[in-house]
Amino acid sequence: MGAGGSSRACWPRRESFTVWGRGPYHQSLKKMASKTFYIIDGHAQIYRAYFAPFRDLTSPDGQPVKATFVFTQMLLNLVQQKKPDYLAMVIDVGGDQDVFRAEIYPKYKANRPPRPADFTPQEERIIQIVRDTGIPIFSKPGFEADDVMATMARRLEGKGWDVVLVSKDKDLRQLLDDHTTMYDVATNKFYGPADMQADKGYGPSQAIEVQTLMGDATDNVPGVPGVGEKTAAKLINQYGNVAGVVAHADELTPKLKQSVKESADLLEISRKLVTLKTDVEMEFDPEACRFTSMDTPEFRRHLTDLGFRNLLAKVTGEAATPAPRAVQKVQAEPIGLFNQSLPAEESVEVNDAPPAAPAAETSKDCDYRLVNTPETFATFLRELKQQKAFAFDTETDALGAMASNIVGFSFSWKAGTGFYVAVGGPLGAEHLELKEVLTDLRPVLEDPAVGKIGHNIKYDLLATWKAGVKIAGVRMDTMVAAFVLDASRMQYGIDRLALDLLGFAKIPTVALIGKGKNEQSMRDVPLAEICRYASEDADIAWRLYELLAPRLAAIPELAELNDTLEVPLLAVLTEMEHNGIAVDGTVLREQSEVLAVRIDDLRARIMKEAGEPFNPDSPKQLGDILFNRLKLRVIKKTKTGPSTDVEVLDKLALDHPVPKLVLEYRSLVKLKNTYLDSLTDYINPATGRIHAHFNPTGAATGRLSCSDPNLQNIPIRTDEGRRIRLAFVAGNPENVLLTADYSQIELRVLAHFTEEPALLRAFANEEDIHKAVAAEVFGVPLADVSRAQRDQAKVVNFGIIYGISAFGLSRRIEGLSQSGAAELIAAYNRRFPAIESFMEACVDQAKRLGYVSTILGRRRPLPDINASSAPVRNASERMAINSVVQGSAADLIKKAMLAVQGRIDSEGRPSRMLLQVHDELVFETPAAAAAAEAEMVRREMTGAMQLKVPLRVEVGYGRNWQELK
Repeated sequence: MGAGGSSRACWPRRESFTVWGRGPYHQSLKKMASKTFYIIDGHAQIYRAYFAPFRDLTSPDGQPVKATFVFTQMLLNLVQQKKPDYLAMVIDVGGDQDVFRAEIYPKYKANRPPRPADFTPQEERIIQIVRDTGIPIFSKPGFEADDVMATMARRLEGKGWDVVLVSKDKDLRQLLDDHTTMYDVATNKFYGPADMQADKGYGPSQAIEVQTLMGDATDNVPGVPGVGEKTAAKLINQYGNVAGVVAHADELTPKLKQSVKESADLLEISRKLVTLKTDVEMEFDPEACRFTSMDTPEFRRHLTDLGFRNLLAKVTGEAATPAPRAVQKVQAEPIGLFNQSLPAEESVEVNDAPPAAPAAETSKDCDYRLVNTPETFATFLRELKQQKAFAFDTETDALGAMASNIVGFSFSWKAGTGFYVAVGGPLGAEHLELKEVLTDLRPVLEDPAVGKIGHNIKYDLLATWKAGVKIAGVRMDTMVAAFVLDASRMQYGIDRLALDLLGFAKIPTVALIGKGKNEQSMRDVPLAEICRYASEDADIAWRLYELLAPRLAAIPELAELNDTLEVPLLAVLTEMEHNGIAVDGTVLREQSEVLAVRIDDLRARIMKEAGEPFNPDSPKQLGDILFNRLKLRVIKKTKTGPSTDVEVLDKLALDHPVPKLVLEYRSLVKLKNTYLDSLTDYINPATGRIHAHFNPTGAATGRLSCSDPNLQNIPIRTDEGRRIRLAFVAGNPENVLLTADYSQIELRVLAHFTEEPALLRAFANEEDIHKAVAAEVFGVPLADVSRAQRDQAKVVNFGIIYGISAFGLSRRIEGLSQSGAAELIAAYNRRFPAIESFMEACVDQAKRLGYVSTILGRRRPLPDINASSAPVRNASERMAINSVVQGSAADLIKKAMLAVQGRIDSEGRPSRMLLQVHDELVFETPAAAAAAEAEMVRREMTGAMQLKVPLRVEVGYGRNWQELK
């Protein structure tokens, strides 16, 4: 079964310094920094707290709280001693299937040991405590916390922040630069590029190369056997990069030469596993992370309930009250910042054998039946044909429905029961033949009158379609239903929902197929074991259906949204994923080779202009060239010297060729590594196409997200980025790609909701909306609007949708002060009072009801809308506005997808829908029919929903995604 997940942006963080520092020294450095943004590596610090050298503790009600106490102590000391301007925490989203690297290398992190029994309850409590302090928390299903931290750090780059990554994870070293530093709470030390160079013998720009060579036994990253960090650093310093090491393998010692050559094929995989993603698609408002205080009523209540009297005293500034009853005193052992200011004795109860958590239900006593003979299948089929609805699931032998084969089907139509139809199994095991089983199941599976229920059923629809059967009659996807009912959840996987909603502990996948060296395919699992595991999936899907169906029925607008939009859309998404999009790998490789030449040329030009060789990836060496050799003006200083961030290089580009060349060099390196060299890995060898996944629970606003790979995030703002689309082609020489893109859809939705006359008039007359708004705001005739005025109006137009602040606006418009930005927003609101009223109404609804609604009734819960923390509350208010507008735009594009696919299906039209990229749809169609198909698509998209302004769709077609007419 394919696991479901939600792409949930939960919150940010911050700070940085490039030297080892302690106490007063750090504070003196902080005075030099404009703003500090600390980002806590949540799970890493929770683990450290759990295993810290501290006695086991229990709360007054007998719960284990050692990790909770140590973590909370660390957090208090961090904010009281480091005084961050901005603060956030990042956490992982659980589940093996949430990690995108597992698709690159299935053995990735397969050797991780199971968590201790008392760890998870404390982890959940700690996360809730952090939320209740008002500190934002970020996570993103499908990505690791390190990827989220990397993305946040890069988004803050060049915007006046010094970022501090509160972690000692070696994987984060690749992020270090003038404004990004790591901080180890246990030793109270900061760690920057200079420290890394002195400590490890290589710098941040070489970190990925070194990690690629050395691998990581803990995470199962291959690397080169026998090559540790010192050897890897020596090789990279000598040969420049991994490719150089491989090319010069014959110069190495015989043993090392053999190891390098034998590992060469896996090194590119290793590189992808160790390279952090810096472009994770996520909601991130830095201002929501402005830190003021942890002192909230909710936080005080936690400290009181847990018996942390001394910690409560640190928060309130009052003396700790004596323990109400006899408790054992625990002597704390020194553990750096975890223990700073910790009283010698803390009055907390000790329990060396903490009580176990309440037991969850299991399938031990369930009636699950194995169907693996003609006789048992005949009996099962007779019962199945009598059902008006049933839950259904597939088991496959690999990740990804388009790259795997079915080994079994599971069914359930009564809680506590299930059937597993085996069509594959271990060598010698008796099982049925897939083709014969599907022949007998086809009438039921393809009967639209028989209801099908599943969890992430899109995976099962795709797997069975690949096998030759197109399932009809989907009644509910319990993952999607759970999302429609509550879009604020972080996880929608079946294991999580089973535990949270049913109190049922499912068999973890790792218990079935093992991990590491012992990992096996589902096809090799003994039938008795896979029968229970797979039957659980169908059984739980049925139980969730019985639970969620009445909950949906109780809220008619959500029931209608689920039944008439989300469930029918699953068939469209299945169609898109099955179709895939053809990709010319040769074009990608050629572009990569061209960029490699340009990158080498740029390096040479940089060296020539600089007058001496140096590493342009090293901020320290670049700074030395710019400010010591070339004597360029210092724009901004950091604790280690003049800054070389993007903002500085942009300004210095006017003074000398080197900064401009370095900016171009960096952008090309990122484009090559992130896109051109990785997209080819996703091409299915059997189809020659990329079959990306479209996730219906991918964003709280209701927008679809895309993964494996994320084709919605291909850069198109530069010529080099746009050229990537040249590789996306029609799969048949007689076909073309056709694209249809809504024009300024979110502004049109805003005009619809606000009924602002100026916006309605501008859209009705098909005027340049940004120019029209500029004319209104600046009080000048339309013909006299300057380019600068239009550009400012454009920023405000789109910023209003996201509840932009004066600070945020000033950061987006060069040369505009915060006070000037505030006046611009005020002028906008004066001229368009209906927009301000609409925004106030969104916030008011959220405060009254706890959620906002889209045009089709989709709800976005905002639990922090009344938070005591002003930054958190303000962020929720901005989300309230954005969720209504962006969520309604998402409703519209989904309705359009249904309408267009309906025409294709009902009329047998030749077009195939391939991709959805936010407001754009991509099709493949015969060139001879392109004009007619374009008109059909335009008509269906513009008529998908009736707004108070006309909808406009821009259509084009051509041989590839870039060259359209």
